Amino acid sequence: MCGRFTLTTDIKTLKNVFQLKENYFDYIPRYNIAPGQNLLVIIKEEGDRKIRPMKWGLIPAWARDPKIGYRMINARSETIDTKPAFKGPFQRRRCLIPADGFYEWSDQNNTRKPFRVVLPGGTVFAFAGIWERWTPPGEGGPVVYTCSLITAPASEYLVTIHHRMPVILDGEKDYKAWLEPGEPAALKELLQTYRGELECYPVSTSVNSPRNDHSGLIQRDSV
Repeated sequence: MCGRFTLTTDIKTLKNVFQLKENYFDYIPRYNIAPGQNLLVIIKEEGDRKIRPMKWGLIPAWARDPKIGYRMINARSETIDTKPAFKGPFQRRRCLIPADGFYEWSDQNNTRKPFRVVLPGGTVFAFAGIWERWTPPGEGGPVVYTCSLITAPASEYLVTIHHRMPVILDGEKDYKAWLEPGEPAALKELLQTYRGELECYPVSTSVNSPRNDHSGLIQRDSV
């Protein structure tokens, strides 16, 4: 699974890499994005890519209790087209989730050690994601927008730390294909284990607490 990630790049790079035309959107660097928090996603809207805040943890449109979202932070690539909560969003509401790193934990000497995983050079990239809109039942209320990351089996760089990893889309060609309408079989082909090079290094256990969100979290820690 993926339970924490980072987005620390500057706003100019973010706009350039993902071809965002919006002149302004609310953005601050994040060093420890956690489930239940708001994050930024990119959707296709009226022909353009738009960046929107959404809560991490997908609440299905049919759900009665929004707490179900805490169990829906990740969607498995193998079953995303069959699970009731994910099938509709996979077919009609796909998104890019920009990031420049994510955390995984390894069990070492009866302790859980966190590691940060990045592309070489710390390049910004996008996870494959899905999103949903949910309206509280009964008297109703404001619409809540939520999302999930999609995961796949871990690559050779991560398998000794964790058996799964988020799906990292491989550049603009994949970004475009994921956001455009497409056949389910072709879309699932995009949801593969990332085969490019990854760098993994230990970080402080301070990242264990979602209350911590500062630049010191991404610094290399001694083992």
